[in-house]
Amino acid sequence: MKRFLLFLTTVPLLLAACEKSDSTDSGKDRNATKVSEINVSDSFEWKTTRTVACHFTAPHASKLFVSTEKGGEPFATFIVGGDADPVALSVPSATRSLYVSYETADGGVSAQETVPVSGDTATHTLSAVVKSKDYTGIDDGDKNSTEGNIIYMPARKNGWGTLLFEDLWPAYGDYDFNDMVLNYKVQLYMNNKNKVDAMLIGLRVKAVGGSLPYDVYLSLQGVKGGEIDAITPYYSENAADNAALVALNSANNEKDPAVLKFENIRTNANKPAGATYINTEEGYEMADEELVYVSYLVEFRNSIAFENVGFDTFDFYLGRTRESDGRRVEIHLGGFEPSPEATADYLALKQSSTYVDKAVRPYYSNDNLVWALNIPVDIRHAYERVDFLAAYPQFKEWAQSDGTQAQDWYEHGVPSKLVTKK
Repeated sequence: MKRFLLFLTTVPLLLAACEKSDSTDSGKDRNATKVSEINVSDSFEWKTTRTVACHFTAPHASKLFVSTEKGGEPFATFIVGGDADPVALSVPSATRSLYVSYETADGGVSAQETVPVSGDTATHTLSAVVKSKDYTGIDDGDKNSTEGNIIYMPARKNGWGTLLFEDLWPAYGDYDFNDMVLNYKVQLYMNNKNKVDAMLIGLRVKAVGGSLPYDVYLSLQGVKGGEIDAITPYYSENAADNAALVALNSANNEKDPAVLKFENIRTNANKPAGATYINTEEGYEMADEELVYVSYLVEFRNSIAFENVGFDTFDFYLGRTRESDGRRVEIHLGGFEPSPEATADYLALKQSSTYVDKAVRPYYSNDNLVWALNIPVDIRHAYERVDFLAAYPQFKEWAQSDGTQAQDWYEHGVPSKLVTKK
């Protein structure tokens, strides 16, 4: 097994839940203060991040450090110049500049330089004033060559992102987005060609606010099933003894995207007595150290091109089989296709739904609403039956502007509407 430096720190996850059943939603509440009544364009993709192509050049292969904050710790360390592959970074949509430094010839680090982000591109040439260390021709097997070549997702070192789900697809739910709340972090370990040898995946169950028995899956759209060499548990807290990350593809599957299942992470023995759900009800809040947190090292059989493990290729979703009719139900972020296992049932359920029967793009409604959100920071989720607009008032402005306004809406929640840490 290859050796990797692992920097995933212990941080608790919260899962949010609300009461749900298989019944069809009774219809829209024509209340303009509710998520179900906001008006968004047909083209809006609900993305809180953007991918920035790094057009960085250097006189020779050099190690670069990139931060989204001036003076902040780098979230990306990779090689620029020589024959290294180009890198595109996923950053919060509100990011206007990247802050770049590089390893110097004497082993130090240069002063940060500000690199404006123009559209979806950042362009920079390393300064010739301070000479960078030359990595040209250094063998990737050299213990000093790839050490520290890591990209963190989301774009904050050791920071968590947040996935929020409504679980009544293909009906509208109550739009408190707390039926399942997951924190995630991904670390990519790269060689000197900027190809990915392994990744560390951390998941924290922040809240479960729904009673429907969904499991958590991750489909790696740019990685084939047969390209995964090994999955090794790295850390576990409050998880069941049989919690695991399982590759569902056969080992020889070189065709379909790799699908991973997080098994037995939904339940939490620390759930307070009297609580209906996990960490969504007033008076039953949970401390960070009581939450389920798991992480796993995924090693690849051969190095993976960086573009195939960019964050836009990570499809976190919920899945279950309905007891009532045996149909497979999945809930993905907008734009991701159902798995082959669920495609036929997806089409049947879509045709029977008032809300998605005419929708063209997968997991968008007729009104272009969604059932899942991905936020590039750790945010607090809403209490039970609190509409998301009441919890995050700027959410409406962001959505109705096609994401051009209030891009940091998730930083401006109403404290009384959001679950407080115990």
